[in-house]
Amino acid sequence: MQAQVQFKVIIQGKLELGSEKTMKQVIEQIIPRMDTHYKRELIFKQPELIFKEEDFTLELGRFIGTVSEKYWKNTINFIEYCAGFASAGCVDAWMTDSGKILQHYHIEPMGEKTCVMLYQSGKKASEQKGSEQEAIRILTEAIEKYERHSQAYTQRGYMNFTLKNYDDSLYDFRKGVSFDNLNSSAHYGLARSLMIKHQYVEAIESLEETTKSSIALQSIYWAARRTKGYCHLELKEYDKAINEFRLVSTRNFDKTDSNYKHLPMMWFNYGKAFFATGKLDEALEAFDKSASFEDSYSFDNKADLFMQRGLARKAAGKADYIIDLKKASELGSADAMRLLSELQLS
Repeated sequence: MQAQVQFKVIIQGKLELGSEKTMKQVIEQIIPRMDTHYKRELIFKQPELIFKEEDFTLELGRFIGTVSEKYWKNTINFIEYCAGFASAGCVDAWMTDSGKILQHYHIEPMGEKTCVMLYQSGKKASEQKGSEQEAIRILTEAIEKYERHSQAYTQRGYMNFTLKNYDDSLYDFRKGVSFDNLNSSAHYGLARSLMIKHQYVEAIESLEETTKSSIALQSIYWAARRTKGYCHLELKEYDKAINEFRLVSTRNFDKTDSNYKHLPMMWFNYGKAFFATGKLDEALEAFDKSASFEDSYSFDNKADLFMQRGLARKAAGKADYIIDLKKASELGSADAMRLLSELQLS
């Protein structure tokens, strides 16, 4: 008998069933189904380990292992079946091979419960620019219908963040993580809100939770690493910043990845961290890399880049540093203008 091909899979998340009645209904239907339909050929064979009666949830935590394609398909079907009864929550599942995603499922309730329909409507509104207030209104209704809705709080948090309602976004993201600690998007939003208030130590803690609750195949994992490096830079923890930026710099991002547009700024900050520690060659290499991106992907204030690279070149004894200072001055850098004036007077 030929051995079945095994695939590495990662599955994580939870579903909110909402009540004792719904949980009982799911369990009564799913246990016979596990024997007759799936023949126990699925990852989660023991219902008592995943159905949590204390808060009426289906909690999968994080599973990492190798399984056959049949086990994978049965497990996905099992989770989707349970999601049909849920009021909130989500499960993500990845099948991978050699670090590449072969299949990805994002499973969340899509039924006719009022809280489910409101959340889906609010999420759709949140994707339309200019509809932030409408999205907040609908998501608030979803939360009123089901108070433990981590995803609704998170989505509303990002709308409040967009509208610069930072106290409200902090509240929403904290509620989001309180109901689902594996909600990496809520952890990341909380970090971003804390950064606005210059609470970088607390932001780093939330970014660490972001990486713990996500996987390296997700864009948010690398966004958290990149942002954590910036927080360390702001705290003048240059070696820690360098370690984070180094990890991001070794990753090859496709242009469709949301991290790609941030790479010029990441390399700029990487250079600043090197410069602050006296590693001039590495600093210049990082500044050059930042400057190499085409204009459509470069960050707004290139004057800062030319100013910093000019100072690094000057510190390294390179005569062409004056060229960068002039470019920075032409782009409106007051510091570059002042430094050029001082050089002319000396």
